[in-house]
Amino acid sequence: MEDFITSVVQDNILTLTINRPKARNALNQAMYLLLAQGLETAQQDNAIHVVMIKGSADIFCAGNDMQDFQAMSQGQADQYGARFMRALINCDKPIVAAVNGSAMGIGTTMLQFVDFLYVSPTAIFQTPFVAMGLCPELGSSQLLAQQIGVRKARAMLLAGEPMQANEAVTLGFANEVCGSPDDAAMQRSITLAKLAPIAMRTSKAMLMRESRQQLLDIVEYENKSLAYLVTQPECREAVSAFMEKRQPDFSQC
Repeated sequence: MEDFITSVVQDNILTLTINRPKARNALNQAMYLLLAQGLETAQQDNAIHVVMIKGSADIFCAGNDMQDFQAMSQGQADQYGARFMRALINCDKPIVAAVNGSAMGIGTTMLQFVDFLYVSPTAIFQTPFVAMGLCPELGSSQLLAQQIGVRKARAMLLAGEPMQANEAVTLGFANEVCGSPDDAAMQRSITLAKLAPIAMRTSKAMLMRESRQQLLDIVEYENKSLAYLVTQPECREAVSAFMEKRQPDFSQC
């Protein structure tokens, strides 16, 4: 089976690229496993000083794979999504991300945990969980409001309102809008990789010390709620409507 996550280590930088353009870089279970393994390797390998995450083509990530949602709505358990979430939270190496185009669902929530974020003028961030009959994930029920403010977080998490590139910078979610986020992210990664690695790792661990266990607890609670909601009629209707390219009808759910 083709790997849709490419992993390259060069100059003490691990670059993870989401590379499934035909599916708009939507993440399936196999991709969650590869991302988790990459982050776990970075955490354990002293030769890796920085992790860089980017998407291929003109989109960062379209969220979770709809076929996976469909399978989970019929009772299939999540295999690797939670593992990826824990690996992201537990990573003490600095993480740099580049976003071109859309970051939907998990494509947005994973960015809450990167240390530097560079975005294109066309970047857009959206968390349409309620529209899919679901609830927030990856700590976003608490963390997103801390990063961008309560009102905007509620607009995104409850109403599915998008956040544009310039707005993301103004609200403190992203560092910079630039013509080539990939280049900007790589330059930042190169700079970070040359700094004292133990001091860097210790400093990032300090920044996360008070919140890490709390975040893991929140993610566990969110995942239990997601596991319940994904099997309910609302989510099944939302997934069916998406697959059939129509508006969902929740009136009979």
